[in-house]
Amino acid sequence: MSMTDKQALFTLSLIYTPGKAGIDSLMQKYNDPAKLMDTLQNQTDKDIPHSFSAAAKAFDYTLPEQIQSYCGERGIEIITRYDEDFPDELLEVDCPPMALYCLGDKKLLKERTSLTIVGSREATPYSIDVAKYFARTKARDGHTIISGFARGIDTAAHTGAIEAEGKTIAVLGCGIDYDYPRYSGDLKNSIVQNGAVISEYPPLEKPDREYFTIRNRMIAGLSKAVLVVQAGVHSGSINTASHAISQGKDVYCIPPANIFNDIYKGQSVLLRDGAIPAFEPHDIVL
Repeated sequence: MSMTDKQALFTLSLIYTPGKAGIDSLMQKYNDPAKLMDTLQNQTDKDIPHSFSAAAKAFDYTLPEQIQSYCGERGIEIITRYDEDFPDELLEVDCPPMALYCLGDKKLLKERTSLTIVGSREATPYSIDVAKYFARTKARDGHTIISGFARGIDTAAHTGAIEAEGKTIAVLGCGIDYDYPRYSGDLKNSIVQNGAVISEYPPLEKPDREYFTIRNRMIAGLSKAVLVVQAGVHSGSINTASHAISQGKDVYCIPPANIFNDIYKGQSVLLRDGAIPAFEPHDIVL
C-alpha cells in the first residue's frame, strides 16, 4: 500500500498518540512520512523500537478514511504539517502535531498577536471576573483569546472574548465532538461562530488526564504571550507557563489575591521566577 506524504502523516497521527516519545525523532530522521510508514510496516529498520513497528502492523488502515469522511460531513477540517494553513508556531513546540482538527475559522491559527489566558478549574468569583475583564479588553483591541475550554478560568476567558464580539480559540484535550466538559455544547458552538475549536485528537476521542498536559504546549505555542490568572503550584497552568518560557514567550501573571491561600501559590512562584505582573490589560504588550 503506497501513500502520499500527507496521507502517511495523517495515518501516523492516528497510530501514535500526540506527544508520543520517540515519534518526532523518527520524523526528523526520515523527513519523509511515506517512507517512514513503509519502513514501520515492513520492519526494515532494526533501530526502530519493536513497539512502534507493532503498532503500525496492528493498525486498522480503514480508520483514516472513516475519520476523513466523518470530518467532511461535520465540516471539521484536517490540517497536517504539509498544509499551508498549519500554523508555523506549532512547528516549534515540543513534538509538533502531525495533524490538527479544526472547526471554525482556521485563519485565526496564524494570528501573531494572540493572548493565551489560563487558570484554575476551581476559580474564585474574583478570578473569574478578572479573566473575563482581561479577555474582553484584549479581544476588543483585536487580539484573539486562546484557552483550553476547561471550566473556571478557561470558560471565563472564552466567554469574555465572545461578550466583546472578539475572536477566541479553544484547544481541546479530547475530540471536537466529544461532550466535555459535560453540557458545554452551547459555549463550544459560540466559539465556533466566533473563532475556532481545535484538537490533535479524532472528533470522538474521549478525554484523558495525559491529553490535557500534552495539549498545553499548543495552548502556549499558538499565542504571543500567556496570562496566568489563578493557579496552584502543581497545576496545568504552571505547565502551560513552562512551555511558554521554553518557547521564548512572555508570561504574565495576575498578582495573588491572598498570599496565604494555596490556590494562588502558583502565581507567587511565577512572579518570583520572573513572570511579569499584570494589574490592567494594558500591562500586556502583544
